[in-house]
Amino acid sequence: MTILLIVAALILAGLLFAHFFYASRFTAITDALVGQLLASQSGPMPVASLPEIVRTFAIRNGGMAGGPLAVKMVQSAEMRMSPAAAFFHLDATQTTGSKTPGFVWQASGFMAKVLPIRIVDSFVAERGWLEARIAGSIPVASACGPDIDKGEAMRFLAELAWNPDAFFNMAGLAWRQIDDLTVEVTMQTNGGAARVRLLFDAAGDITGIEADDRPQGTGKASKPMRWIGRFSGYAQSGHYRWPRHGEIAWDRPEGEFVYWRGDILSVEPVHG
Repeated sequence: MTILLIVAALILAGLLFAHFFYASRFTAITDALVGQLLASQSGPMPVASLPEIVRTFAIRNGGMAGGPLAVKMVQSAEMRMSPAAAFFHLDATQTTGSKTPGFVWQASGFMAKVLPIRIVDSFVAERGWLEARIAGSIPVASACGPDIDKGEAMRFLAELAWNPDAFFNMAGLAWRQIDDLTVEVTMQTNGGAARVRLLFDAAGDITGIEADDRPQGTGKASKPMRWIGRFSGYAQSGHYRWPRHGEIAWDRPEGEFVYWRGDILSVEPVHG
C-alpha cells in the first residue's frame, strides 16, 4: 500500500509539474508575441488619404498623427462554439498596434462553468494564430496558415473603431467609399486581400462591420462566409471615445450565429 501511495504521489507530482511547465510556456509565448507586436510598430510612414467620414470619426474619437505605438483594451465578454452551445464568460485583454497591423487577444474563463480555459488569438508579423488550452496547458484548438492570416487581418480591420490613432498612422490600408455611410478598408495578406466594410450611422459613428468572405474553419475545411458585427454605446473615457458594446456573428444560410458579445471596459494608449 505504501508503494502504491508513493507511486500515486509521484504521478501526481509529475502531472502538476507538466501542467505548470506547459502553462508557463504558453504565457511566455504570449508575452513574446506582445513584445514582438510592440517592437514591430514602425515610425512615421506615408498613409493613404482617408475618406472624410473616416477622418472625422477618427478625430472625434481621439485619433492623432504620431500618437502611441498601440492601444490596450480590457473586455468582459461571452463566447460560444456553436449555435446550440451556451455562452461562457471570458475576461480578456487585447493589445493592438496603431502603426503596423497586428493584435494579441488573451482571454480566460470557464467553459460549462467548471472547465478553465485560456485562449490566445493574434495577428503579428503578418501571421495569424489561434490557440485554446485547458488551464493554459492542454491544447484543445489550434489554427494557423494563410486562411487564418486573412481572417485575423479582417478582425484587425473590423476593430478599428477602438483604435482611432491607426487611421492616421498606419500604412498599407486602402480606403474606398462605397456610399455616404459605408467605407471599405482593405489590406493584403498571405491568404489574399482582407476586405471589411465599416458601416456608419447618421451621426458619423461606426455602428457595424460586414465582410463577404472571412474564412471559417482551417485547411481543407475552411470556407468563405459572410461575417458581421454590431457596435453601440459610444462613450468618452480619458483620451478616447469608443463603442462600449459589441457582438460578432457568422451570417449563415440557416441563420445568424452570434459567437461573441461583450463590453469594452477600457481603452488605453500604449507608448512602449
